[in-house]
Amino acid sequence: MLLFLRRHVSFSLKRFFQFSKVLYIIHTSFPGMRSPQSSLPSSSNASNRVPFTRRRRKTSKICRAMSSNTNSKSLYLKTVDGNENLPISEIGLGTISWGDESYGFNKQYREKDLKETYRKAKEVGVNFFDTAEVYGYKNTKFEQSSEHILSRCREEEAEDESEVVIGSKVFTIPWTNALLGGGFRLGKESLVLAGKESVKRMNNRPMDLWSIHFPFPSFSQEVLMSALEESLDLGLTKAVGVSNYNKEQLEKAYDILDKRGIPLASNQVEYSILNRKAEKEGLLRSCQDRDVKVVAYSPLKALKTTEIAEKYVIMNKLCDFIGQVNSGGKSSVSVMLNYCVTKGTIPIPGVKKVEQIADIENAMGWTLDEESLLTIDEKMDYLDGL
Repeated sequence: MLLFLRRHVSFSLKRFFQFSKVLYIIHTSFPGMRSPQSSLPSSSNASNRVPFTRRRRKTSKICRAMSSNTNSKSLYLKTVDGNENLPISEIGLGTISWGDESYGFNKQYREKDLKETYRKAKEVGVNFFDTAEVYGYKNTKFEQSSEHILSRCREEEAEDESEVVIGSKVFTIPWTNALLGGGFRLGKESLVLAGKESVKRMNNRPMDLWSIHFPFPSFSQEVLMSALEESLDLGLTKAVGVSNYNKEQLEKAYDILDKRGIPLASNQVEYSILNRKAEKEGLLRSCQDRDVKVVAYSPLKALKTTEIAEKYVIMNKLCDFIGQVNSGGKSSVSVMLNYCVTKGTIPIPGVKKVEQIADIENAMGWTLDEESLLTIDEKMDYLDGL
């Protein structure tokens, strides 16, 4: 399997995800195939950890202001020391396309364009940037992966460390080494080593947020949470999170960390006007009850022209109408982003050009009125039922 991947490593990251998803389904269908590493106790190698004293803190639920004067500074990612929680903007930026030639990097846009985009985003109040170790992985050897580029953006702006929050994610698929090198990924230490490599790519500056990219059956939740715990012990990150966790997985991860005195800062999942699965299945409520921030990727799914369907066209027109009539002349993009904000999530639209920032700026500082929210939800409920 590994030899096959090495020979065909030129396939796109999207296909890598799809291939891994198939194997995930096969893997979970046959419990006997699971790696013995998945049963590792959380206390393994505890004697080798750097001594680290934590204070158990009871944190109050942070409520999002639902008014026209929304203050992005009221949003925080929780850290072990509650006095050092990380303030984040109500909308962040996704950087999956940064350094990735399959998205047009070095053809349609270059690093200088991304730096201008970063600078403009900061100007309008965005301070949260999402990346992952596999974003732009083919250009890692040229130091032009997403993590590399984000690091240079931050350094060139000569910012105070508290001004920008950068979150990265670790891939949990055992054969990720086919993309990034290193050893086969099994066990906690392999993930911690990957975290160290992310820190190196970001010029040895600790990450603000480090998340499990998605749960994979070769790692138990105990092992995954132990990797996050050790990353905190080693000073690799200030806060820890998860991604693509459903309600059951989220609650289990939260409980494991909570028993160790560690707050779970975030869960990154797909959420948009067209994909409200996280809301329908109770995941949003579960996260809100635990003060876990929901970071919404693909918040502009209705704009994907490669997946045109009737409901995409209808929702685009509806959002455009609401933006013009009910929201003071906002674009449909701004309405879609604000919908996610008003629902209590932090959308991270993928951005690669400076002109895209205007819609993000116009989506901040206000919330959709109740009538507009109900109209959108009722229309989507009807379309989903067709």
